[in-house]
Order: sequence, then structure tokens, then C-alpha cells
Amino acid sequence: MPRIRPFVITVLVSAIVAAACGGGSVETTSSPGSDVMFSRGAVPETVPESFPIPDEAVVGATLVDPARGVTEMVLTFPADTAAVVDYYEQNLPPRGFTILSSDGSETAWQIDFSDSVADGAMGVQAAGSGISAATVQFTDR
Repeated sequence: MPRIRPFVITVLVSAIVAAACGGGSVETTSSPGSDVMFSRGAVPETVPESFPIPDEAVVGATLVDPARGVTEMVLTFPADTAAVVDYYEQNLPPRGFTILSSDGSETAWQIDFSDSVADGAMGVQAAGSGISAATVQFTDR
């Protein structure tokens, strides 16, 4: 969990602010001198197609770093943490993902998973009354 926690806090705050301030637009920028792409509002192409995302989820900040083989995105849900965790525990295995671990509390949860091409980690946090945010990280193998 240490590899995702600092990013979760930074991106969670950014996603909540972006969701409150912005419409449904997609913005993309890149880091000067780097292939790292930052975006918001759309699922990156590097996220496995089979990864489940419910229709009511809102895509916040994203990062794609091809040099490290890492993709990260923030999703905000109109549901409490337990409902989000239940959704992913039920929907990851039928879509080809193996849940390696799933543990946490009422307000914060960590799910580690993998599929045939990537390892994944998802940190789910309560973000308000009936709202949760998840930071999802995929690392290519």
C-alpha cells in the first residue's frame, strides 16, 4: 500500500476539486521532456478494456507513464466505500482479474489484483456522505 498512498491523497484532492469546478471536458497535458501524460475526464487507453467501471463513476485525474509502464486514474462514485468495494470484489474476477488481497476499514480500503498483463492496486476512500473516490494503478509486467 505505501506505493499508492501519497498519490491517493494528492490525486483525490485534485479530483474532487476538478469535479466540483469542471464540466465533463477532457483535458490532456504532457510533462516537458517526458512522455508522461496527465489528463482528466476520460479513461486512459492503457487501462485494460476488461477493467470494470460502473456507469455512474466519474473519471477524474489520470496519469500515463509509458517509460515505467504505469497508468493511474481517480474514479469518484456516488456510493459509500463498502458499496464500491463490493462492486469490485464481485466484478473483477468474472472479467479475468485475480484479487490478490482486499482489506481495510469502513472509510478506507485497499484491493490488489492482477490480470494476464498487469498488476493493479486500488485504494478506495470515503470522500463525503455517500461519496467515495478510488485511485487505481496499473503496472505492466
